[in-house]
Amino acid sequence: MPTHVTLQADALLDPRGEFRRKPISLAPRLGSLKGKNILLFDNTQLTSQLPGYGPMFRWLSEYLETVHGATCSYQSRNLLKESKEGLIKLADEISHSDAHGVVIALCNAGITQPTSLFAAEIERRGKPCVQVCTGLGYPLAGVTASNYVPGLPIILAQRASGDKETFGKAETDAIAPEIEFGLSADPAALLAGFHARFSQGKLGISNGGDITLPAIIARATELQGNTTVYVDPGDFAADLYDRLCVAEMGDGFPVIPPSAKRVDAMLACTDYDPDHALLDELPPSGATITVRCLAVNAVMAGCRPEYFPVLIAAFQAIADPAYRAFQGAITTHASANAVIVSGPLAAELGIHSGAGCLGPGIRANATIGRAVNLTLMNVARVIPGKTDLGVFGTPAEYSYCFAESDKHNPWQPLHADLYDMETTSVTVHKCEGPHNVLDPRGSPEDLLRSIAATAATIGGNNLIHLGQILVMLNPTQARMMANAGWSKRDIREFLFETARHPVEVALKQKRAAFPPYFLKMPQVPVMRSPDDVILVVCGGGEGHAMVGVPWGLARAVNRPVTRQDGAPLLTMKGRMR
Repeated sequence: MPTHVTLQADALLDPRGEFRRKPISLAPRLGSLKGKNILLFDNTQLTSQLPGYGPMFRWLSEYLETVHGATCSYQSRNLLKESKEGLIKLADEISHSDAHGVVIALCNAGITQPTSLFAAEIERRGKPCVQVCTGLGYPLAGVTASNYVPGLPIILAQRASGDKETFGKAETDAIAPEIEFGLSADPAALLAGFHARFSQGKLGISNGGDITLPAIIARATELQGNTTVYVDPGDFAADLYDRLCVAEMGDGFPVIPPSAKRVDAMLACTDYDPDHALLDELPPSGATITVRCLAVNAVMAGCRPEYFPVLIAAFQAIADPAYRAFQGAITTHASANAVIVSGPLAAELGIHSGAGCLGPGIRANATIGRAVNLTLMNVARVIPGKTDLGVFGTPAEYSYCFAESDKHNPWQPLHADLYDMETTSVTVHKCEGPHNVLDPRGSPEDLLRSIAATAATIGGNNLIHLGQILVMLNPTQARMMANAGWSKRDIREFLFETARHPVEVALKQKRAAFPPYFLKMPQVPVMRSPDDVILVVCGGGEGHAMVGVPWGLARAVNRPVTRQDGAPLLTMKGRMR
């Protein structure tokens, strides 16, 4: 007679990081604006990038002064490139000014995260703040505030319209009472209104809850006196996949269940303390990536345990302030986190540097790259179409990891340039997915001119933000250049001199952040110096090179693969399963 057998599944560990700080309480509000000085803070998006919003402060100032008896002052600062420390310093300056309250506008694509963190720092210092957003930045501002300063008044502004005399007035009139309310109302009322608008359900961003699965039900039958238990091995994985997708904890692909046993096996491949913070307080969630949290995500991504030290080095690089992880995670730009592994461990671990190294089918490349991006998504809670401002996104966000060739490299490889021949390096660079360059099959100059033209594409971010160029030469091209007497330094200098835009093109870019003397040249470089070329040898035989065009607001960062005491990790032999 058929019976039912219940099999209990192991508990799974949470991939979303840890919260190591308390949210900021709202500053006391002003009650009345009469006689108060309100600072109208332009983060430089009012006129330079969003001219349709330009008149907003003029109409808002008129409203606050005539209707509420306030006085208004003004400050403008580009927050786009500010570090977290810079935002804190600026908030300190404002806290010691004569401003009683602050209105910040406009948070939009690519600048919402710094502006949101800036608003939180102002509230932390006891000054009431209101944040004005466009539609694209509104959900992200809400999620960031939910985790950093719940209750922060966030106002949605519509694009301005009207004739020359009244341009933007109707749109400003529509939100001006909300701005006044945000500066003067009781914090409890603001908090209640905030929760009504920005609850997790309203935002459509799941906190996920506990990752639990029901027991697996197996079916038992008797056949000629013998009992056979049937278990569908796909039931558990399929159920987990469904639940993680609903909880928005994943990159869209199935995952390996992060059981304690699997996570412990990952942690056994490093001597770093599991509670060690690799990246502290990553917005918009504000959670911390610990070694244990990274291990959970590495398991989910399909990494073998011996890959784990490479992942630790990658996140030590990402944690560097120069990498701007707090902003890069949510940028509109179609860029990803390219992970370049150079050194002896790459070959030992099977991180591929040869033909197809940027494509599918290689477990180490695929899963290490996937683990980096999966961890950032799960911990920061960066959800495409919601808190991720990416206009299109890019397939490189699934995985972007490869090794540099030592064996087929005619020059000193990257890890030796950075450290020594025995030390394995990990370089992380925020750039677009690789752009193919068809080899013109001519001289070194012909190939480098093709690479330079690709690096200086008119649609690249480096027309506005000077950045580092990732150049991948295949071994045949590298040998051809080396045999012709070209050093890596020669190549960098040639590309710096050749990868340029006509100055008349650069002058049209009002947002461009070039050194002034660049604009006196007939051709404007797309990088600061020859050192901004990251040159690696990888790939197959011949015919093609690759270029990674940069995001431009961050620097590539290198880290050695080490033990916790800083000693280089020379081998994983004896720890590999």
